[in-house]
Amino acid sequence: MLKVKRGSVFDEKCDLIVLPCSSSGSVTSWVKSEIEQNNLPFPSASIPFGQIRFLSTEARYTKADFVGYAASVDAKTTSSKLSAIEQISSSLITYCKQNDCSIVNIPLLGTGAGGLDAVEVFEVYERVVDRESCTVNAYTPDKKNYQLLLGRGSTDDSRADDFIEHPRVFISYSWKDDSVKNWVFELAKTLCANGVDARIDRFHLRPGMDLPQWMTNELIKASKVLLVCDSHYAEKADMRKAGVGWETMIIQGDMMLQGDMNTKYIVIAYGDFEKNTPIYMKSKLGISKAEVDKDIKTLLQYIFEIDTAPEIGKIPEWVKQKKIGAKSL
Repeated sequence: MLKVKRGSVFDEKCDLIVLPCSSSGSVTSWVKSEIEQNNLPFPSASIPFGQIRFLSTEARYTKADFVGYAASVDAKTTSSKLSAIEQISSSLITYCKQNDCSIVNIPLLGTGAGGLDAVEVFEVYERVVDRESCTVNAYTPDKKNYQLLLGRGSTDDSRADDFIEHPRVFISYSWKDDSVKNWVFELAKTLCANGVDARIDRFHLRPGMDLPQWMTNELIKASKVLLVCDSHYAEKADMRKAGVGWETMIIQGDMMLQGDMNTKYIVIAYGDFEKNTPIYMKSKLGISKAEVDKDIKTLLQYIFEIDTAPEIGKIPEWVKQKKIGAKSL
């Protein structure tokens, strides 16, 4: 799915950040400055026009796991072509599918030095990426272009202002109990079937990846985090042991930054809530495994932040009469 946003590709967290370059590998001074400030890797060789080179950020940039350098400008002609943007977009989707990238930040390629029209580039994105499962955020710093593209989208029901995104949800749990692991696996599949980008190690952790960094990235990028708490989880969290202990330190720091009204972290008690919940989460409202098993809608309401309070009706006539009578005395 495709969304238009005003600003820079560096503004928000993502799995893959796309940066424009020429086929010789050169970039604008602004892009070069951002690359240096964010300690991003840079390709050591030229990139054929219309192709994109992907590199791992190697945990040096916490807002993204990968960076893609898109050769959207032909160095020989200092211009771009819509066919090149389409080729880059197609390669982008293929890479996302192969590397579990669910959020991509990309500029309107070719609209700067390439001289392409912003609307025409956006139309290419629409054709190639709009119906894919990953979220592609197309950024433009130009207010006029943003309003123009937003206006186009507002006439399309699939891109209305109240468009519902697939929430990204990381599930934190202890690997010690096989019954918990299996339940989490089935829960993640159920959430995915209900429009949630559920993230667990069995889906997204690949051989060779740095485990602590992967957990850190997932916690940072998640819109919601489910803490599936059994006795092993509580012990590891309280004693700061293993992967759960690492996650606990990150979660506590994040909770302090978000303040008292934080709703990002949701406890799912796998058994007795008091015994199985880490000390730092005991004061938070949680949900039981039994509730989730009974009806997944309860959990989905929290994830999608649906207000379940009933609509406030009209004040009864007899109450109005009583109030009016009391004032007249």
